[in-house]
Amino acid sequence: AKMRRLFDVLISETAKAGYAEYRTHLGWMDKVNATFDFNDHAMRRLNERVKTALDPNGILAPGKQGVWPAAYRDLSGGGKA
Repeated sequence: AKMRRLFDVLISETAKAGYAEYRTHLGWMDKVNATFDFNDHAMRRLNERVKTALDPNGILAPGKQGVWPAAYRDLSGGGKA
């Protein structure tokens, strides 16, 4: 539990300093994706739009890297910042 809290703090603190995670564990993909917040999360919105167009039912890796298709977006663990 302490490690999880520490990692949550590290993600947010490094994002404040202008750094981003390159890769992360599945449990933190939504949180890391939320740190890419330039222009009101423009990159996430683009990725979600493409994901929804190409895979509307979310069959291919739903939630991978914090990108959810429309069918699962409300179930994401922190997708919307």
